[in-house]
Amino acid sequence: MTRQCMEGRRFGDIDTLQAGTRAWSTDINNTQRGVDWQMKVDDARCKLTSIYPKIKF
Repeated sequence: MTRQCMEGRRFGDIDTLQAGTRAWSTDINNTQRGVDWQMKVDDARCKLTSIYPKIKF
């Protein structure tokens, strides 16, 4: 948010800051973004064992 909304700007009062951040968050939330998954879950479990520990049942 700092880089996208506030960088290089000065806000004279709290109302201006709130209006700017509200407009930024509305725009960000309405923008559709895709996800580019780089690997399958099984591959991730093999390569990232510390993050995906084996679960024993």
